[in-house]
Amino acid sequence: MSVRSDLDHDWRVQSSEPPMPFLGSEALAAGRVTPYQLRTIHRRLFPDVYVDAASPVEPRILVRAALLWAPTGSIVGGLGAALLHRERWFAPDSVGREIDIYSVGTPRSARGVRIRRLARELPPDHVVTVGGLRVTSVPRTAVDVARWEDDDDAAIAKIDAVCNRGRTDVAVVGAVAEQMVGVHGVGRVRALLGSCDRRSDSPPETRIRLLLVRAGLPAATPQLVIRNEFGVKIATADLGYEKQRVAIFYDSELHRRKSDWEFDAWVNAQLAELGWLPIRITAQMLRSPLMVIRQIRAALTRHSRPT
Repeated sequence: MSVRSDLDHDWRVQSSEPPMPFLGSEALAAGRVTPYQLRTIHRRLFPDVYVDAASPVEPRILVRAALLWAPTGSIVGGLGAALLHRERWFAPDSVGREIDIYSVGTPRSARGVRIRRLARELPPDHVVTVGGLRVTSVPRTAVDVARWEDDDDAAIAKIDAVCNRGRTDVAVVGAVAEQMVGVHGVGRVRALLGSCDRRSDSPPETRIRLLLVRAGLPAATPQLVIRNEFGVKIATADLGYEKQRVAIFYDSELHRRKSDWEFDAWVNAQLAELGWLPIRITAQMLRSPLMVIRQIRAALTRHSRPT
């Protein structure tokens, strides 16, 4: 009993916070855990890959575990790589269902991992190291998540999200896509890049921007900073028309909190005093896109008239 306790203490001390996944076979061989401990106080994530059962399995831990299971030399791709590049809209949920791993040869399969078999190694500039893990670079990740997405608008939103969080210009993604000519789906991705903008800070913002363009409205400026006459920042509009002084905001559920809607009311008042017209769009409103377009078109028309 005391031996098991000592071993358990030793293993937990050596683990970082949160506890990292480990290979059960290696831990057993090194005497860091017993077979009983492996079965009872650890959870198996993938074949021979375990984690402390008392700890929540965060998305990053799951990605790390998948790569630990994969053959040596494997690379995290797709939304798993996007997660490590700090993408926050698509990746966290996606890796809970499946993680893309690039691997040379014909490795075995495991539930929750999709092996993307490579005939040869990826180009060196398509691979980076993040947190000790080999993952596809930001531009390569953007190309991959888009070409593996069937819906064009979703593909555009994913490129925007990866580039936004990875601080990478869409032009850089285009350069990588050119290097991948002939790879399945890349031609379609290249055609979509003209509709992408790394300044879009969320998928709803991307959707609104695409709605406006397709409706024939002038291109709005994403993340438009609005200042008062003293140069003090009043707000950052998700999309804005500086000439017409129309500011568009997407209000997510977070804006229902008292502190947020009170701040939003203050921003609205400040903008009105400066001659700006704020338009706030919610998820419910986006279900009626024609209404949204009508409102923004009417606002642009009113604020384009000479006073």
